[in-house]
Amino acid sequence: MNVSERFEVGRSIDDVWPLFKDVPGLAQCLPGAELTSVNDDGSYSGKVSVKLGPISASFEGKATVDFDDQAHTARIEGRGVDRSGGSQGQVVVDVVLAETATRHTDVAIDAKVTLAGPIAQFGRTGLVSEVSRRLIDEFSECVHAKLDAGTAEEASAVTAGDVKGVSLLFASLWSSFSGWLKRLFSRSKD
Repeated sequence: MNVSERFEVGRSIDDVWPLFKDVPGLAQCLPGAELTSVNDDGSYSGKVSVKLGPISASFEGKATVDFDDQAHTARIEGRGVDRSGGSQGQVVVDVVLAETATRHTDVAIDAKVTLAGPIAQFGRTGLVSEVSRRLIDEFSECVHAKLDAGTAEEASAVTAGDVKGVSLLFASLWSSFSGWLKRLFSRSKD
């Protein structure tokens, strides 16, 4: 499945890019993610835990990150296994930062996610798109908070919360349902 999201940071690219290159600091902004080690080969080990309704998974794995400082882009390639539930995941994420006319930074995230095992049933629904949008909203809030922190110590204390499965699931379902209602009523006015 492909996921594309965008958000804007009210800072110049020169302020935002260093945070995106700080993999341990940025990992703190990924809901449900935990960086466990920086490996000798430059890769990163960690885990990502999610709970969506009755399904929960804790993917343990490795990721590599390649940066292009001139273009302000990054490519993240990772894979992980949920040993207890039998699910597997693979992801390729392209991140592009671009400065806007107002000297803010536009962040574009394009991900190709491949899921196998019990968690894959969520990849076949429109629910994943809504959940990913909400996760990116939380990620964006954390990025803003880190950039607004007064000191490096304050910034390192800023982290995203865990993936709130049930509340995230219900909020996503409500958003989909309310969107359906809006479309229904807008058609009836025509």
